[in-house]
Amino acid sequence: MITECKSDNINQIFEYIGKDYQNCLYTYIDLVKYGLENENFNVWIQTNEDNELCCVISEYYGGFQIYSKSYDLIATELIDFIKEHDCEGISGCKKSIDQIKHAFCEYHETNGIIGKLTKLTYPPNPEAYCASLDEMEEIAKIISQNENLRKHHSFKSIHKQLCERKKDNFGRNFILRDPSNGNIICHAATYAELPDIGVIGGVLTTPDYRAKGFSKGTLAALCDQLLNENKEVFSKFIIPPAIKMHYGIGFNKVGDWITLKK
Repeated sequence: MITECKSDNINQIFEYIGKDYQNCLYTYIDLVKYGLENENFNVWIQTNEDNELCCVISEYYGGFQIYSKSYDLIATELIDFIKEHDCEGISGCKKSIDQIKHAFCEYHETNGIIGKLTKLTYPPNPEAYCASLDEMEEIAKIISQNENLRKHHSFKSIHKQLCERKKDNFGRNFILRDPSNGNIICHAATYAELPDIGVIGGVLTTPDYRAKGFSKGTLAALCDQLLNENKEVFSKFIIPPAIKMHYGIGFNKVGDWITLKK
């Protein structure tokens, strides 16, 4: 049975997740940060015949995240539920998404890696800095023009999310500019944060500056700040250059991830 999460269920979910939050980072962090108070964040729970929790489903801006600690979710029921909501994207650990992806053939599948940073092994670029709220519009334009990211969200949606995270101290954006013209060369961000956790996202370099090590130094600068704040640092990365870059900075693989997008 799938039911909408109520305030009484939140502690039950935290007990269910336990120390396994690396496999449901955004669901876990959003629940800690917002509870059920954010209108853009919704949560449901799935229980089995013994009334035991077997899956947590969260939705943020039309994207669903699926978490099943023991991968014992009830697939047929979950598929029907997701189809009823006509979501833009579905993501979760590979073992969970593998059980339902056959029902979403019209979605594009992307396989990725969940990584955790244990020790920074690359020097931060000293010119990279944390962007202000006034710079979010410029950053949103760059993200919305990126060939790997523009198909997932519009400029308007990206800008709104960046501003919300910045105002809520829920995310930060590191950028590196070309001193000759002031244009942004690179961007790396946290798309979710708690006092003890940071999740990296949006790492990109504008086309004219790629393959020159700028992203690596910018990402290292962000990670250095997070580690100095005693945060656990996680990231999800996909394409081979991103995998190589993250490993080169000091990330280690802790899980496999699948995203299905319309």
